[in-house]
Amino acid sequence: MSYTFSELLQDAYMELGQLRRGLATGGSASTLVDAAELAGQHREDDWKDGALLLAAGGSPPAGEFASVAGFVASSGTLTLASNLSEPVEAGMAYGLASAQYPLATMVELANSALRGLGDVPQVDEDVLPSSQHALAWARRRPVRIDYLAVPGVSAGDPWRTLHDWDYVPRAPGSPGLVLFAEPLPAGRPLRVWYLASHPRLAAHEDVLAEAIAPELAVAAVAERALRWQCVRKGGDEKLGLLWQDAAEELQAARRRFPIWRPQRPARLLRLRGQA
Repeated sequence: MSYTFSELLQDAYMELGQLRRGLATGGSASTLVDAAELAGQHREDDWKDGALLLAAGGSPPAGEFASVAGFVASSGTLTLASNLSEPVEAGMAYGLASAQYPLATMVELANSALRGLGDVPQVDEDVLPSSQHALAWARRRPVRIDYLAVPGVSAGDPWRTLHDWDYVPRAPGSPGLVLFAEPLPAGRPLRVWYLASHPRLAAHEDVLAEAIAPELAVAAVAERALRWQCVRKGGDEKLGLLWQDAAEELQAARRRFPIWRPQRPARLLRLRGQA
């Protein structure tokens, strides 16, 4: 099952000890009301600039998140900085975090943490070659290239791996070139495997790369967030210890949940005239 950006943020907030869980008693597309647990329990605007994250699963607006623009203490009403896609209904589960880790900052920290884990495998399908002997490639050197050997077949694997190719880099701003030793079958698309940093996550339904275990992603985001908070607070000793613990947990997670990366093919292009 896919692990969404909303789930990652909620788990990271929980790991930081920042997430308060609750059930809405009502609301709208721009508000959430929890008269049972929030009303009369906090001061006016206590949750202002915090983050509201609806639990994933179910129909919209499940999984969506937004910054908190204001809080009415007497009624337990949270006003959101941006509207949800649908009104909040009674019984919806939510998570609430204070302004200590603002939502916009956590979004950036999460993406920075994922990039910091290193490159992840990615695949582009239906790539059309530039000619029968070449492919213009704007990314880094591919790890593997397949071609569609059996068009129109959905069962099994209709792709076959190409081995005799080499990569020629170009000047910055210009795509590199993949050169093939033999002509490619006419009209057959390619499937190109490559390594790159994790794609940016922004929307609540964006999905974490399958190569990264959720436990590793959460540990990386928590470590990055504590580092940010430690610098922000000017080297607070308690925060420093928490950051050190998070860094050790991240290293342990790296060992327990290594990121799978495909190996580059050993066979390279043999140029004409070479043995």
